[in-house]
Amino acid sequence: MEDLLYESMDATQAADALDAYLAERGPALQQLRAALADHGLDPEEMLDGSVYSLSPLWAWITARAAELGTDPQTLAEDPTRSTWPSWARHGRLVDPHPPAATLALIDGFVSYLADVLTTQVPEAVWQVGHHRIADYPMLHYPVLAAGRHEVFLPAMPLYSAYQSAHGRNPMSGTEMLTHVRRTIAALRGEDASAAAGDEPPVTVVAEVDCFDLGLRADIAEQHPQLVEELIEDLCDRDGVAAVHRYGSAALVVDAPEWDEMRLKLWCTLWLQRHLPR
Repeated sequence: MEDLLYESMDATQAADALDAYLAERGPALQQLRAALADHGLDPEEMLDGSVYSLSPLWAWITARAAELGTDPQTLAEDPTRSTWPSWARHGRLVDPHPPAATLALIDGFVSYLADVLTTQVPEAVWQVGHHRIADYPMLHYPVLAAGRHEVFLPAMPLYSAYQSAHGRNPMSGTEMLTHVRRTIAALRGEDASAAAGDEPPVTVVAEVDCFDLGLRADIAEQHPQLVEELIEDLCDRDGVAAVHRYGSAALVVDAPEWDEMRLKLWCTLWLQRHLPR
């Protein structure tokens, strides 16, 4: 099961993957502490357990990810793959990808983030991602859940690290802090739009030589300009040849180098970052 994708797992494999993910949290946090100390920073000061501490911590990790850039080897050729955190080996990374050092920093951040979130929301529990809707971007992923809201913690940090590695616009420390506060509100059930979870923001169906991409109706109706920005950013991605809009909430995406899951995850994370709350 070493490199089996989460969405391809059965229930037993997903449960084992959750156990593996949780077992990695402590060592990953210790590795982050060591990395901070190696760069002249005080781990006790940087990791004081407050929600606000996530902002300067993420700003430092973002700067390091930009310095480290992308790995010159492909995913298939990278000899460090066996050392990656399990969520990276079972997830959908794409080339050019961040190197192992960046993935380790993200892993440490995710561990610290988990500690902060579970302190703020004690009722949150770890579980295997599931939903009554089959087209669910976190199916079988290890998620932190409370009520009807589930969150896969590495998703947004990984998305931003890719931005840094490619010299694009990553999430700032302030943006990450805002994202974390929204996540806390959703886990507490205080953010009705995030906690509802009745319909995913994006559905993707693979067709011959293209993808049909559908946006949730309220997104297209309430944020038409945001849809145009989504199209513009998507067209700018490597491997995306064209995006055509044939309805208020319907797109055709010509991306021969992408697959269905990659497109769905990219759009889901983009909307999570840009939708107003």
